[in-house]
Amino acid sequence: MDRELLKKLLRDIEYSLDIAGGIVEMDLNSFLSDIRNIYTLRLAIIEVVEASTSLGLHILRELGERHFDGYIEVFRRLVEKGVISREIGQNMMRLARLRNLIIHRYWVVDDTRIYDEARGNGLEAVKKFIEEVERYASGD
Repeated sequence: MDRELLKKLLRDIEYSLDIAGGIVEMDLNSFLSDIRNIYTLRLAIIEVVEASTSLGLHILRELGERHFDGYIEVFRRLVEKGVISREIGQNMMRLARLRNLIIHRYWVVDDTRIYDEARGNGLEAVKKFIEEVERYASGD
């Protein structure tokens, strides 16, 4: 496994996670009152999911997997391969769906939902995802 790539992707995830965490520390009204907060959180979630997916792809390729049908499948396969727990996999799949909503603007993007999901389980799930991937990569 390319340890340098692994470290870089983990740093990318943690950087965007810190930015998102700073945004969701504010109350909902403050968050919604400034469009910069909204766009910052949207972008941070996109970056977290993209870097997490890239990390998952790297691990799965090392395990001989080659074909994937999108972000959600990467997290599903990580669960199947025992890299991450089912709970974290489901939470990461939920974040991938949220990323898809933001990117593709399905219907209307509900920024309160984005805030609530990030503030709820979303960001905490990413922290646990990092822990589980690091544990897997270290061989424990």
